[in-house]
Amino acid sequence: MKSLKGISSFVAVASSGSFAAAAKLQGVSAVAVSKNVATLERQLAVRLFQRTTRKLSLTPEGNTFYKQCLGPLRELEAAQAVIEKSSKALSGLVRVTCAAPFATGYVLPIVQQFHAKNPRVQIELHMDDSVTDMVAQGYDVGIRVGRMKSSSLVARPIAPLPFVVCASPDYLRLRGEPASLEDLAEHNCLRLSRIGSREPMPWFLKGLDAKLDTEIRGNLTLNDFSALQTAAMQGAGLACIPLPLAMPSIRQGRLLPLLQKHISTELVVYLYYLNRKNLPMRTRSFVDYVLAALEKEKDLQTSPAQLLAPYISTGKNL
Repeated sequence: MKSLKGISSFVAVASSGSFAAAAKLQGVSAVAVSKNVATLERQLAVRLFQRTTRKLSLTPEGNTFYKQCLGPLRELEAAQAVIEKSSKALSGLVRVTCAAPFATGYVLPIVQQFHAKNPRVQIELHMDDSVTDMVAQGYDVGIRVGRMKSSSLVARPIAPLPFVVCASPDYLRLRGEPASLEDLAEHNCLRLSRIGSREPMPWFLKGLDAKLDTEIRGNLTLNDFSALQTAAMQGAGLACIPLPLAMPSIRQGRLLPLLQKHISTELVVYLYYLNRKNLPMRTRSFVDYVLAALEKEKDLQTSPAQLLAPYISTGKNL
């Protein structure tokens, strides 16, 4: 194709009968339309219009070219209209990647609520912690702890993600409660394996340095926070768990929070989506709905001190 812009201007002029009318249709100046047509004629090496001071008419070559261009150009315009309508419609697929515990506890219920209001939008939710490049892997939305360095993504903070050390009442009756970070070395501490490394994930606690973290050991390492919490509830040892994940079990009395003054709020959960000017309406609506719903989640938005105040272990409830 020599010049789609020139062809579009040519067809507009031939259909409307003048450069001024074509310019009005295309939302540009008559000079711009004239230049587009002149460029097209030069590229084709043929005169398309016969111009006089009073009349504008198609040459025989122009008439043939007009008939050949009119159908395909209208099809292109129809295709563009379909895409524009689709981008503004609440329908289609949104692919989401999210860490498994957060997806199970918070995102899945929101997806069900979103579907009730937007039944034509399909959500494909991947609960996978190993996704490192959501753009390359074709995801529209990602929920992750910490900032991802990518200029192609918009990062929206959801909430801090504090971690809490906890254990079952049965374990604490047998072993007692740690009174300080140094006491952790005397306990069986359950660890979470780090993706792509033999070293366990650090315990995210205020005042815990790397040396002290290496002294936190136990006889069980797992690769899933939900499994780690289950093992702790079964009395296997101490575990350092995201507070939003642990709160239901703490309320039930199955876990007791420990070392509350060492809870850190440095880690933050972010929602990521593609940095596009024309984001599809289905993606934009899903992002806005998720953010609004998570802003109302008490266990995410309330400070750890307030959440845990009714459940502080004093030894009396063991």
